[in-house]
Amino acid sequence: MSTAARRASSLLLVALVALLALAGLTAPAATATPRPSPAAGDDGALPVRVQITQVTPVVLSPGEDLVVSARLTNTSSQTIAAPRAVVRLERVRPGTREDLQSWLDEPATGRRAGDRAAWVAADGPLEPGASVELQVTVPADEVGLLDRPDTWGARGLAVEATDGARVGLQRSFVLWATGGDVAQARVSLLAPAVGPPTVPQDLDVPAPGPPTLAQLVQPGGRLASTLEIARTSPDVALVVDPALVAAARAGGQDVAAWADALAATAVGRDVVALPWSDPDLTALAHADTVGLLDAAVQSSAAATAGAVDGGRPLAARTDVMWAPGPTTDQATADLAARGGASVLVLAPDDVPSDTDAVGARTTLPTASGPLVGLVPDGTLGALLADPERLDPDATPATVTQRVLAELSILARGSDEGLQHVLIALPRDADPDPALVGAVLDAVQNAPWSRTAPLTALLGSTGEDDRAALPAYASAPDVLEPDEVRRLAQSRDATIAFAEVTDDAATLLDGVDTTVLAPLATAWRQDPPDRRRLVDAAVAAVDARRIGLTLAPTSTQNLISADTEVRFSVRNDLPTAATVRVRATPRKACLQTEPSAAVVVPPAGEEVVTVAVHAIANCEVVVEALLTSEDGTALAQPVTFVVRASPTVESVGTAVVGVLLAVGLVLGVVRTVRRGQSARRGARLVHDDEGTRPLPVLGGSPEVDA
Repeated sequence: MSTAARRASSLLLVALVALLALAGLTAPAATATPRPSPAAGDDGALPVRVQITQVTPVVLSPGEDLVVSARLTNTSSQTIAAPRAVVRLERVRPGTREDLQSWLDEPATGRRAGDRAAWVAADGPLEPGASVELQVTVPADEVGLLDRPDTWGARGLAVEATDGARVGLQRSFVLWATGGDVAQARVSLLAPAVGPPTVPQDLDVPAPGPPTLAQLVQPGGRLASTLEIARTSPDVALVVDPALVAAARAGGQDVAAWADALAATAVGRDVVALPWSDPDLTALAHADTVGLLDAAVQSSAAATAGAVDGGRPLAARTDVMWAPGPTTDQATADLAARGGASVLVLAPDDVPSDTDAVGARTTLPTASGPLVGLVPDGTLGALLADPERLDPDATPATVTQRVLAELSILARGSDEGLQHVLIALPRDADPDPALVGAVLDAVQNAPWSRTAPLTALLGSTGEDDRAALPAYASAPDVLEPDEVRRLAQSRDATIAFAEVTDDAATLLDGVDTTVLAPLATAWRQDPPDRRRLVDAAVAAVDARRIGLTLAPTSTQNLISADTEVRFSVRNDLPTAATVRVRATPRKACLQTEPSAAVVVPPAGEEVVTVAVHAIANCEVVVEALLTSEDGTALAQPVTFVVRASPTVESVGTAVVGVLLAVGLVLGVVRTVRRGQSARRGARLVHDDEGTRPLPVLGGSPEVDA
């Protein structure tokens, strides 16, 4: 064997020994049991809850480090031995709002999570139920986003919790702002001061359960939060129910103080006064009762024209109405236009559009002419009112990043016209004022968005093409049309009754307040109590029509064809009343005419006469009704019996007539038969010569010759 061959054999032997030795060293490790990481539960949820608590800066510019803070909470029963927080970036810009939602909808276990940008490890294990706050810094040169004028906008951001493998994940957005001017979207916010359902003091109906008005105006209550939200920005528009303000002023000291604070906060900002009691427009539309809407609008206009129940005046516009939803139909829009509205705030995401380049304003055709429709953004509204509904792990940081990401997409659509969106907090929402304030500040400071008052939205000229409203849409827990009509009919009848008096205003004081109370949109949350309130309201309003009485009359025996029946009318009202009596026979043998109008003094009586004409002998039941001058019934009718015998009078008249006729005929005949003699009938005129005797009727021929 040569030297070279021996050398090669030696090297091969050494390598073989080394391999065997390495195998021996690694064999024990291969047989050791690895430490398992907690696995996903049966529902697919990972064992660690990740919440992004802060993103700094909110809008990232080139050359800045990105700092992300996150809270990791172990929700499993196993210890997380070596937890880490990893920041991942999705560097492809989403082009539509659907792309944003698609990124957020990706499951936590999905592979799409972005590229790893930076990470940090916790100081120790994470025990079951424990939490740890971690902060990850992504250096500017690791952000990896292009610095070009057209690359601004949102990018996907994820914080991943790992323990050798992924054990948790939350997605959000990083906002990238490059230099130069960018298009902007405008944002207007409506904050409602409405509800809760109330019962007028004069009705014997139990008040609805909590929360009460006194509770809602306390710190942390919904109405107190509304004022805090309004104070965060002068561009926030208050939507106020004047009936709520009146109820607050009539309440305790704390409640009245809230009403004063509301009036003070309203100064210098847009304020919308809803129709009195914030009536359910859909219920009114389905019952076709525009009269009740007119009453609500007039009550609000009267309240806002001066002070509301003696308090500070509330300057507000009354031509804006707010549909209750959840879907607005054409009938509701038509009713709003008939009720004098020029603007109708629709339900979120009504009349959808096929494009993201769409603002809040649209045109609604109605039978009374076009109406400006404002469509609130459902996603933005939910983010401010109830973000956990969209993301159970939502934090103020993720809400802010999501809002700005949505607005960045809308702003890019401004090439087709300025995009002005509307956020309308739900009537019963209880948002966090701090969250709303932080979001509005971020909107104002982002390069592609600004807040704006409601008047700016209404004054804009852009009109967006949207789908038409459905002709009719059912709504859950809406008041039935028959119940609405009961309220309308009771009110109309009471108004007609009051018009016969000299002081209708006193009699009608409080009627509209009573009738409108059960129509409040807030009563949708309690249909059974609302039905009881309707019954009580109708009974209370009907009771105002008591005070005028038509006294019963006895059986009338009429022997004359034309006569009068006398009725006694009693007035127990505090004011004089002008009335008529209308008698209606149930047979054609008797005819009547309405009485003349008679003024009955307060707490007095008057006699009213009705002309009656009998055309045949009969016994007939007559119904007498006390009415106004225009025929409106004022009291319960009374019935009586008339026994008419007009032939008695007619026979007597005929007998007398016959006797007179016979006497006349006899006289004429007697005169003709007796004739006239020369001595009785003729006379000579001797004073005039040549005269002849006058001819005598029945004279003798001799004398005539």
